[in-house]
Amino acid sequence: MASNKIINPVVLRRGAGIGTGNAETDDDFLFDCFVEYPPVDDCRRAGSPVMVVVGRTGSGKTAILRYLEKESRHTSAIDPFEMSMSYVSNSDALRFLQAIGADLDLFFQVLWKHVLCIEYIRLRWDVDSSDKSRNIFTKIFDRFAREDRRKKSIDYIRSWEGKFWITMDQNIKEITEAVESKLHAEIGGDIEKFKAGGQYEKRISREKKSEIVTRTRKIISSEQLSELHGVIDMLATQDDNHRTFYLTVDKLDERWVDDGVRFRMIKGLIESLKTFRKIKDLKILVALRADVIERVVQETADISFQREKFEDLMVRITWSKSELKQLVEKRLNTLFKRQYSGAQIGFSDIFPQQIGAKPSFDWIIEHTLMRPRDIIALVNECIDASNGQATVSVSAMRRAEVEFARKRKDALVQEWQSAYPMLDVILTLFTSKRKSGLELLDLLDKIDDFCTMVWTSPKISFDPVWDLSQAYAEGRKKTGLDVLVELTAILYRTGAVGVKISPQDRFVYSHSDQPLIAPQLLSVDTKVRLHPMLHAAYNLQDRQ
Repeated sequence: MASNKIINPVVLRRGAGIGTGNAETDDDFLFDCFVEYPPVDDCRRAGSPVMVVVGRTGSGKTAILRYLEKESRHTSAIDPFEMSMSYVSNSDALRFLQAIGADLDLFFQVLWKHVLCIEYIRLRWDVDSSDKSRNIFTKIFDRFAREDRRKKSIDYIRSWEGKFWITMDQNIKEITEAVESKLHAEIGGDIEKFKAGGQYEKRISREKKSEIVTRTRKIISSEQLSELHGVIDMLATQDDNHRTFYLTVDKLDERWVDDGVRFRMIKGLIESLKTFRKIKDLKILVALRADVIERVVQETADISFQREKFEDLMVRITWSKSELKQLVEKRLNTLFKRQYSGAQIGFSDIFPQQIGAKPSFDWIIEHTLMRPRDIIALVNECIDASNGQATVSVSAMRRAEVEFARKRKDALVQEWQSAYPMLDVILTLFTSKRKSGLELLDLLDKIDDFCTMVWTSPKISFDPVWDLSQAYAEGRKKTGLDVLVELTAILYRTGAVGVKISPQDRFVYSHSDQPLIAPQLLSVDTKVRLHPMLHAAYNLQDRQ
C-alpha cells in the first residue's frame, strides 16, 4: 500500500483515533470504512435462512444492521425500549401465572408475531394513517373473503385494521389488557391475593396451582397463535415487487425489560422467526450477543428449545486476519486523509515493522479476540501513547498494551456478567500463580478456599459458579479437579484462556476454534494459558 517514506508526514495526537468501536457512535468511520465480508451477504440476501446475527460484543453485529439500514430504502428498526414490554412484565395477572409455574411462552410468541406482522405491513404498504390502514386491509379481505379456512385470520386482521398505524406500545398494551381481563374474570380472587403480598403463590398447594394453570390454559392458548399463522400465510401470498424489506431488532442485550422475563421473551422471538421465512420479500435480522444466547439456553432449558434446532437461522460473526487488516488500513487512511492531503497513509507507515520477534500487526492480532472493537481500541491506545510523534514506537506499543489490557479485562467481566457473575473471581484464581500458563493440578491446593469464599458470599439470582461451589462443599462434586474443569470450561467459553486438552494437542481458543469445550474432555493433563490480551492486566511474570 504505502511506502516506508511518507510523502506527507503526520503527527499523531491523543484522541485522534480510528473510531469508537461502537457502531452506534461510529458514524465518522462506520459507513466510509465498512468492510464487506461473508456474514454481510448472508444478512443481505432475502433467500438466505439467516435471521439471527450472533457475535460477541464488539464483533460487528450492530454495524451490519446499521449498514443494511443505510443501504436499503425499505427498512424498519424495532426498538425493544419502545415496545412497552415492561407493561407485560409488570402485569400482576401474568406475574402470578409465572410464579405458579404456568407456561407463558405461547403468549410471548403471540406478542412478537403480532409486532413483526404490524411492522411488515407498515413497511410494505407505507401505512401511516388509519384511513390507509383500512384501505390496505379492505384489499386483503376482498382477496380472501371466500376462503372459509382463513375466516379466523381475517377476523383477527379486521379487529386490528384501524389500529395498525398506532404506536407499538399501544398495540402491546391492548393485547396484554385483553388477556388480563379474561384472567381476572377467571381467577380474579387469586390475583388479588397475590397482589396483597405474603408470598401467596408459595402458600397455595400444588393441586391448587395445577387447577389454576389448567383453568387459564385456554386463555393463554395457541388459538391466537394459530390466527397469526394464518395472517402470515396471507401476507406470504401477496405479489412480490422484487424488493426486499428489512426488519431489524437490536439492543436485546440491554435492560429493556426485567430479567425475570427477558430471556423467555427472547426465546419467544427466536421461536417466532421461522414462521416468517415463507414471506419471500421479508428479511428479519435480530442481533444477539453470544453470551445472551447462552443465558437464554440456560434459563429456558426444556425439551422444546435446543440450540441445534435454531443453528440454521444463525450466522456467527467471525473475522479473518486479512479482513481485520483491511479494516485498520481503511480507517487509518480515512483518519489521515481528513488531516492531510496526498498519498495514502496506512499501517506500515505508522507502526514499526516488528515488536519483539513478531510483525507488528500479528502482535496486535494476538492481543485481541479477533473482533473490530478490540483492534480499534488497541490501535487507538497506540496512537494516544505516541502523542506528538510521527510514528508509533515499540515502547509506545508496550505502554498501550498495559492500558488496553486493563480496559479489556473490565470489559470482559462486564460482557459476561449476566451468564457468569463470578468471572472476575475465577480469573483471580487462575492468575494467582503469576504465570500465563499452568496445569490444572497447579491450582488444586486453592479449590477449598475458592469454593468456601464463593459459597459463603451472597448468591446472585443466577450464578452457576455459586451452585458449583455449593455442590463441592456438600460433597456432590467428588474432587477439586471436578470443579477446576468446570471453571476452565467457563473461562474458555468467555475467551479468557486457551486450552491444550492433552500433550499431543495444540492450544485452542474459543474466538478462533470451537466456541465451547465440554468439561468432560479436560483432565489432569490439560494445560491452560491466559489470553495475551489479559497478560498486562495481571502483570504476569512471563508476559514479555
